This record gives sequence, C-alpha cells and structure tokens, in this order.
Amino acid sequence: MDMDGMGSGGDSSMPLNASGVDFSNATQAFNFLQDILDDSTLQIDGNHAATHFWYGVVVAVGLTAVCNFVSAVGQRQRLRASRVNHPAPCRPSNPVAQAVATTTAILREATYLQLTPTSGRWGRHAPWWCKIPPFGSLFVILGYLTFILVLQFIPAGDGSISGAQHDQALSVRAAWLAVAQMPLVVLLAGKNNLIGLAAGMGPGAYARLNVLHRWTARGMLLLATFHFGIESVGWNKYEGLEVMEWQTDSCPPTGIAAYALLLWMNLTTLAPLRHLSYELFVVQHLVTFFGFVIALMMHLPSTALYSRVYVYIPIGLYVLDRGIRSVRFALHNGALSFGRKSKHTGRATLEALEDSANSGATRIRVATTNRHLTSWKPGSHVLLGLPRYGVAQSHPATILSTPTSHGGDLVFLLRAHGGFTRKVFEGAKSAQSADLVAFVDGPYGATQADFAAFDTTLLVAGGTGITFVLSNLLSLAERASAAAASDKRLPLRSVRVLWAVKNRRALTWVDTELRSATDQLRAAGIEVQTTVFVTCDSVLTEEATAVTSAKTGCCCGPDGPSTKECCCETGVISGSGSEKNEADVQSVQLQAGRPEFKALFSEVLHAADGETAIGVCGPLSLTTSVRSVVVQISDERAVHKGTGAQGIYLHVEAFH
Repeated sequence: MDMDGMGSGGDSSMPLNASGVDFSNATQAFNFLQDILDDSTLQIDGNHAATHFWYGVVVAVGLTAVCNFVSAVGQRQRLRASRVNHPAPCRPSNPVAQAVATTTAILREATYLQLTPTSGRWGRHAPWWCKIPPFGSLFVILGYLTFILVLQFIPAGDGSISGAQHDQALSVRAAWLAVAQMPLVVLLAGKNNLIGLAAGMGPGAYARLNVLHRWTARGMLLLATFHFGIESVGWNKYEGLEVMEWQTDSCPPTGIAAYALLLWMNLTTLAPLRHLSYELFVVQHLVTFFGFVIALMMHLPSTALYSRVYVYIPIGLYVLDRGIRSVRFALHNGALSFGRKSKHTGRATLEALEDSANSGATRIRVATTNRHLTSWKPGSHVLLGLPRYGVAQSHPATILSTPTSHGGDLVFLLRAHGGFTRKVFEGAKSAQSADLVAFVDGPYGATQADFAAFDTTLLVAGGTGITFVLSNLLSLAERASAAAASDKRLPLRSVRVLWAVKNRRALTWVDTELRSATDQLRAAGIEVQTTVFVTCDSVLTEEATAVTSAKTGCCCGPDGPSTKECCCETGVISGSGSEKNEADVQSVQLQAGRPEFKALFSEVLHAADGETAIGVCGPLSLTTSVRSVVVQISDERAVHKGTGAQGIYLHVEAFH
C-alpha cells in the first residue's frame, strides 16, 4: 500500500502497457512493476488534487464566515435601532433585509430538523446504532463526501492517466487526498478552534464542529480504502505482481499498519464505544493517533517526501492547541503569576441537591480570585476537575453564573449520573465538601446569537440544561437593567422560560437566580413568564386534574404510572433544612406532565412583533422534539414568505 506510482516506460509519452512482458521472467516482471510504481507524474497529479481540496475548504470556511458576519451585523443594527427608539427593530426594514430574512428562513427550515429516533416519546437515549446529526450537519457532510469523491474520480484537465498505470494513478490520488485530510481533522478537534474562529463561530466552537471532525476522519478512512483497494486491483491484473510487491517493498506492511490504526480510531469514535469510558477513550485515541502518524511517516515514499507537509502541519496545530490550553490553564488556575505570589485560583464548595431518593444534582461554586479569569459569555462551559474525585478526570460543565453575579464566582449544576458526577454527588452529601481544590480548563463555547437582539426569546431546558438557560437569563437581566438605567432599551420585549424536570423540588435549586432575573427584567419593562413542567412528581400529578392527566398521558397515582414512559417516585421524600418553598418564586407556573411544544411555541410566536430566538438545552429527545416543532411551525406559518409571520432562530446547546 504505497504512494508510489507513475511512469510510462522511461521517457515514452505512450501509456504503459504489458505488451512483450514475460511475467514468468522475474526480471521482466520486476521492471514492469517498477514502471507501474514510477510516481514522477502521479505525485504531481495527487498533489494537485490535495491542493484543490484545500481550496474548497477555504471557500467553505469563507462562505460560512460571510453568513455569520451578515447575521452579526443584523443583530448589531437591531440593537442600534432599539437605542434610538425604532418602533419595530426586529422586523426587516427594507427589501434587501426582507430578501435576506426570506432566504434565511428557507435555509433554517431545511437545516434545523433532526430525525434521530429515541426510545419512547421522551426516551432519554437514542438507539446505540443510530444517532443521526441534524439536517444542517448532514448537508455539510454530504457536500464534503461529494467533493472528495469528485476530486478522486474526476481529474481536472488532462489528469487522467490511461494504460497499466490507470489504477495506480487513482490509488496515488486517493493517498494524497487522504493525507491532505489530516490538518483538517486536527483543526476541527482543537479546543481553541481555528476553523470556528475563522468562520465567525468563535474560538470555542469545537463542540459543534466535533461531528465534522469525526466525519472528516471517516472520509480519510474511505480514501485510504480506495488507495489500498484500487492499487491491489491494479497489481492483480498481472500475474504475480501483488506477491512480488509485498516481497520486495516495505510500503505495503507500513501502509497496512497505518490503515489498521486509522480503522481502529474510527471504530472507537462510534457513540457506543466512545461512551463506555470517555476518559479511557481520550487516552487511547491520542496514543493511537501518534502511532498512526509514525506508521504513516514510514509509509510515505522517499520520492515524494514533500507530502509529509500534511503530517507536519497537524502536528504543529496540535502542539499549538495544547500550548494555548496549557497557558490558559496555568493562568486561570494561578500557576503563572508573573512575579506575583502564586495563588491557586479555584476553591470549590459542593452542595448536594436531592430531588428524590438517591437522585439529584450537585451545586458547585468555585471561588475565582485570579485576575485572568474575570469574564465569559453566557452559555459558556469549562472542563472542571476536582482532584479529590478523580486526579486525571475533568467534566464539561456549563457556567450558570455570569461574571457580575454570585460575586464573580463560577457556579455549576452537575446531575448525578455515574462515574465522576456520582462521586461528586456522594462527596457533597458528606461533611467533607467545602474548600476543595478545583481546576478549570476554559471557558469555551457560547456560540449562540445575541438573545437580546430579538423581539422575543424563548428558553427551553430539560433537567440541568437549566444552567445554560439561567446564564443567558441572568445576562439578559443585567443588560436590560443597564439599558434602562441609561434611558435606552433593548429590542427584547418578552422572555418565556420552559423547564422540564422530574421533581418539583428541583425548582429550589435555582429559585434565587430565577427570582433575581425575573425582577430585573420586569423592572426594565420586559415581560417574563416561567413555566416548570414536572414529569415524575407523584404528589403534583395526583393533584392534577383529570383533564391534565389525559392531556399529558402520564399520571402517577397510587397504582403507579399510567404508561411505561412515566417515571413516578416511590416512597416519601423527607424534608431538609435547606428545602425552600418553590411557590416563593413569583410568576413560576407548575404543570404536571410534559410540555406540548407546538401549542406553547405557537402561542409565543403569535404574540411576537419581530424575530423570535429559541434556545434549548437538554437531552437528545427534548432537543429533537424542539427542532421538529420549530420546522413544522415555520413551514405552516410561511415565515417571511408574505404572510407577515416573523422569523424563528433556533440554537441547540447539546450535552448528550
């Protein structure tokens, strides 16, 4: 499996053919094999294909950057229009803006939908074999695969090579295209993502681009398969050549080693294997990647050593990303003081928040005294490490607080599942849960649009997805208060919060933040309404009316759940000194059962006087339901297609 090839029998311009070659003669057969492997022209063709691939990547990133720039400019124009009291800052104000809005609405309807199946109506997990990305990602993936197949099988200009070297030419082209994927694979995986930064998505867009990272690696595997398969077919057309190649060349065994490592890396990125033990996955993934790099460097032919640039570049990119992360980590955790007395930044306090027997979440508050960690955007997350509960473990955690709330501390909510989060929860219930050493890597993320630049903002959360919602809600409240204090206003007129939880006691976890944000927004003249849907609280569902029970299809009575999709509590929850009355939170409506998104969204959108932003964070089943409803409503209302219905922007913050 080598990248050699090319040659047409010395300097002859005629296609190479086997005429006159006696393959029973080892010398003639070997000479003919060397003619097939001669890459004096094939490497040029392969290099052109790899170069054209990167031209395509630059164009794709550039178009994305332009789209994001136009969107950002539109949001800033709304904010400026609102400051000068424009009557409808969130509506298109001219034919150009209307054309952009219509085009955007059409693209949103085509890309927002996600058809990943889930078990049951609100089953928590998709089947292990099927986690389908949203249509927007699918279109990008399909475009990428089409592009590399076109480059592979439709050569530009006179790149087609006939005769005995035709298969070798296709094989070499596939090899060059495969190696050219390596910088893109690493770029898409970097935490400080240069692709995301160049495309206008922000440097922390790695989480959203990770699906493209995996599919680029799969494209690389596909091209490597073409390289080996087509080359083998070409050799097997002539008696004994494949056996001779394996016996006389070091490229086939090194190529098989590289291919095996690449195959293993792709197999272990499949969700079922990846989620078995994510920490173990990361370690073995990095070790395998470095083994693949070594095998690939040994495999690349000496006649085309300049192809190694596609290996050197990703190594440099990886070192750069790790270097940036290391410096940020040292700064944010007090390891670099630049002449001042070094002081570790993070001291964490844990609080166990139970909502049912042996279930709940942990509220983590990390005191930050380091001047380098003083700002982050709402919706950002960090990789949080608590050495007491795992020396080499870190867990992604969305920051609930804002830089100006909670005394500038970082506040998180981690649902107790298994592994690290379960250890933290159990530790929080013990006496030793204060003043723990904590390390933060980040902040990252916050790729959503500015929710303040919309007429109406609808925030939807499932479980601890409320952390994303609250960080944005607190930020909106602070900005609205500041704008009101300076006799200015935001475009935002109305905020609606929908939160689905298993037990109503979860409301006490965030009652302080909800009350504070609600009071600030109302004082600034912004309408606020919060509805909490309680899905598994036996007390609340017993109090619900028969109409509500029939509507939700879930009733937790004395005989247990009415359907297998319900999860009712058993036993009585004992009170605690920290328990608060959830009714103390003004304007919070409690409802039994699961939310009917179509009716709720239609109500909000009907009242909107401009574009509406919907932000959702929660389990896969919840986010896919929201996606489907948004697309359906947008199509039914003919958004920006002459009916007067205004646009719907959707941002999905996934933690699955």
